[in-house]
Amino acid sequence: RYLAQFGYLSGPSRETGNLMSADDLSKAIRSLQSMAGIPETGVVDRRTEELMSKPRCGNVDSMMGVAPGRGRSDLGHQSRKRYRRYTEASSKWNKNNLTFRLLNYTPDMKMGQVRETIRDAFTLWSNSTQLNFTEVMFGNADIMIQFASRYHQDGYPFDGKGMILAHAFFPGTGKGGDTHFDDDEHWTLNSTDGVDLFMVAAHEFGHALGLAHSADPGALMYPWYQGFSGKFILPRDDTEGIQKLYGPPSGDRNFPDSTGVNLIPRVDSDPNSGGRDGYDINPTAGGDDEEPPDPCTTSFDAITVIRAEVFLFIGKWFWRLDSRNLIKEAVHIHKFWYGLPESVSKIDAVFERPVDKRIIFFAGDRYWVFNANRMVTGFPSEGRPITEFGIPADVKHIDTVFTWSFNKRTYLVSGDMYWKLDENNTYVEYDYPRDMSIWRGVPVPLDAAFKYWDGHTYFFKDRMFWQFYDLRMHVHQDYPQRTADFWLTCSDDKSHAVSQPARHQEQASDDQPKAEDKHSSAPSSHGALLLTVSAVALLISFAQLAV
Repeated sequence: RYLAQFGYLSGPSRETGNLMSADDLSKAIRSLQSMAGIPETGVVDRRTEELMSKPRCGNVDSMMGVAPGRGRSDLGHQSRKRYRRYTEASSKWNKNNLTFRLLNYTPDMKMGQVRETIRDAFTLWSNSTQLNFTEVMFGNADIMIQFASRYHQDGYPFDGKGMILAHAFFPGTGKGGDTHFDDDEHWTLNSTDGVDLFMVAAHEFGHALGLAHSADPGALMYPWYQGFSGKFILPRDDTEGIQKLYGPPSGDRNFPDSTGVNLIPRVDSDPNSGGRDGYDINPTAGGDDEEPPDPCTTSFDAITVIRAEVFLFIGKWFWRLDSRNLIKEAVHIHKFWYGLPESVSKIDAVFERPVDKRIIFFAGDRYWVFNANRMVTGFPSEGRPITEFGIPADVKHIDTVFTWSFNKRTYLVSGDMYWKLDENNTYVEYDYPRDMSIWRGVPVPLDAAFKYWDGHTYFFKDRMFWQFYDLRMHVHQDYPQRTADFWLTCSDDKSHAVSQPARHQEQASDDQPKAEDKHSSAPSSHGALLLTVSAVALLISFAQLAV
């Protein structure tokens, strides 16, 4: 069974089983032994038995078999010294910018640890090629990643704890590139007590990019699990293989932003240094003697998306998430935002105005307008009153500003009231403020809110966040979740999740009327259900128009 499962027996031998000749069986065993780099005896001796009991990848080793997502032409050919890879165009991606999405998480690790480990595994490959990888939160991605047990609807069931650790599909349409981990394993990070997620993920992503197994015991693509090995560098065998498919890295590659446009300067890891794209950080501004707060244990004052990067503000500091959601070093607001007065000790709210890409900061009862990271020429350094937006004079600060994903309109929130700005984002519309209770399930007063690249609107309070479902006008049922665990990949003991975040799948049922109970036998109830659903949908539509 083992020989057939991993491609050492041809198709007919799988069917005939024990009718195969002793010579054929011996050849299959020798092929296995050759692949593993152990003496080729042609019999199942002690070394071979030990080999066959080792944890390993679920993809096949030999071109005689069929592994997930691959055909004979995908697998290359084997030599005693090196398993040389041969891959046709159909088994490699025809682009260099690839997306990936985590469908769920193992309960053995924190969500942030899993995401960071997956990114590190992709980085191992991108450092040696021209490939770029971008994580997406929702929708389809080139590489869909899932933790699953036993039968999981791909035709290649897992076997429980031990033996098969994971498998991946070769590049292509449909399931091409998808990578699955056996959730019955005990997944760990930087530990020999369990299965190291980084090592297995890096191996499986090699398959997802088009590499077959290698007969080099020192290669990452060696079929059998090698265990945790500390700081890992991609071996020569794997580097040669991946560069045959995608070429070596060329020049200074940055991971692409979702829009491909970078107008706001990127900041080096040294917050006092100049930006990499020619913008300077103000060396005379304050902050040199101050320590930034820990974003993993502190709630945010404001969050927004500017030029395809997420900006997160706490007190006098801000952080940025790039297109991979990797957090950058903290930067003092007065060093980066030229012209922002020293008297501003925290940002209450901020947004990028769609009509002209100006950035509007709110602090107390004042606001400031910036072009990139500099205050617009002629704008008063003391700011202007928020009453210029039509906000009543008794409102002393704005809690948050956000663009709603449903209608792309901008909203200002203070306490339990909110205002909608006009099309030019210069003045509140007639018949506002309105009560925040319309946004069912959204807590008040809010700390922050923003529309993410995935099209959803997120609300933040204290150290939790909520995703809003537009078509139901309430927060998603799987929320709240921990901000630090999801957005910041906090992986130390400073951030303790109150519960394991839900294994979030796309739930079309939350965006669509519920189907009729298949056991219902009353035809009249079907019509009543449709009428009720239609009425509810109509009411929701009216509610959305009224927001």
